[in-house]
Amino acid sequence: MKFNDYLFQIGLRERQNIIIHSSFKGISASFPVSPDAVINSLKDIVTSNGSIIFPTFTYFFKKSAGDYEIFDREISKSKVGLLSETFRLSKGVIRTSSPTHSFALWGKIKNDIDETNSPESPLGKESVLEWLTHQQNSFVLILGTDFSSLSYGHYLEVAAKVPWFDFSPWDYLNVLPIGVSTNGEQKLKEIPGCAKGFVKFEKYLLDKNLINKQEYKSLSSYFINIQLLFNEGMKYFQTHYDKLLCPIGSCKACDSRRRKFL
Repeated sequence: MKFNDYLFQIGLRERQNIIIHSSFKGISASFPVSPDAVINSLKDIVTSNGSIIFPTFTYFFKKSAGDYEIFDREISKSKVGLLSETFRLSKGVIRTSSPTHSFALWGKIKNDIDETNSPESPLGKESVLEWLTHQQNSFVLILGTDFSSLSYGHYLEVAAKVPWFDFSPWDYLNVLPIGVSTNGEQKLKEIPGCAKGFVKFEKYLLDKNLINKQEYKSLSSYFINIQLLFNEGMKYFQTHYDKLLCPIGSCKACDSRRRKFL
């Protein structure tokens, strides 16, 4: 099977709006493709009548002690995977300006969101994730990873107003609620926390047969409608938010949330 055929088989089509979380190592173990070939396959299927989105997060926060990096939209490398960086540098792609949680965009989304997008709620109100939520025909494509990479989970935390949605769990790293870029400093309303617990939401959806894990050789993937994620996520995050935390003693960020709110 060719990689294009695999993408089509799991549901990718023209005119869709797609946000992608990926492991190139996971993909290349099952398909003999280069990073550029993966990106070209995605663009060929979705076309510019749809939208392709990759997180290109850098996490450039101001710190109360020690050195910190300054975000430059044009040259700061994505810290969330080889494919996100390859996509960022590919033809026709723009990048938003959030010093902490930028996105690379291609296709029709550029008609609504431009390079200046940098909301005080990086993954909440006025973010790329909010745009996706309000668009029909929008999906999350997960290739070779799991829900610990699901940025949309942070949007759900804000939308569902989990107890810690506007609490920073990163004090032990001296992180301040301020993004730093070549444009200056930006105060932030929320700082996304640990995402490892989102795999509990993944298991919930699998157990209820609401999502299907697509498997080919060693590659596991998900192709999930955003509206399903939002509707089920709002119920789960409002009712079972305690399950989103890592086990006691295994994660300083989650332990700080637990001490304050549970």
